[in-house]
Order: sequence, then C-alpha cells, then structure tokens
Amino acid sequence: MSPRSDAWFRRVGQVALAREDGTQVVGFGAVLPWSEEKSDLWGERPHPLGKLSAPLYRFIGSFPEIVEARGAKLTQGTETYRVLRPETVSLGGQRLYERALLERWENDGD
Repeated sequence: MSPRSDAWFRRVGQVALAREDGTQVVGFGAVLPWSEEKSDLWGERPHPLGKLSAPLYRFIGSFPEIVEARGAKLTQGTETYRVLRPETVSLGGQRLYERALLERWENDGD
C-alpha cells in the first residue's frame, strides 16, 4: 500500500524540510489548518490542547524523513512551519503515510 499512497501524495503538493544540520530534503503532502474556535480578546484560541496563542496546522503526506525532524522547518509554497509532533501512520505493520502537528514558523532573525 505504501507505493500507492506515495504516488497519490505526489499529486497533492511538494514540501521542503530544512534540518538543523543545514541539509534539505523534499517530500510530498499537504499542510492544512487545524480546526479551532474563534480567538478571544487577547488573541488566545481555545483548543483541546489548551489556550493557544497561535493557530496550529497539520501535515499529511508521504515524507518518511519528517518523523526524525522534530523542531525542523517545513516549507510549502511561501508558508513556513515548525514540526512539533511527527509520526508515521501504519496499518497491519505497513506504512501508510506520515502526519505531523505544526505551528507557523516565527522568524527569529534567521
């Protein structure tokens, strides 16, 4: 099933991952906003994870390298995100795809 999902995600879009050691790898998938409630007056958003100061995003795709890339920079188009919680989704011991929880990358001068 893995080759089929790899082929499908190639049609979805391309993402680039910049690792901490400076290397860059390319994978395929999509970044989607994590659904959330409206923000309150102080800009915090209620979420099952608690009060968030910024929205979260989800990555879903064929990108085995993302599993070892916690804290790395993921770019799709002109948008950049930080990888918070990556994981592989499997069924019956067979890899199906990868997913990750993301936050928008804050430019800290780099």
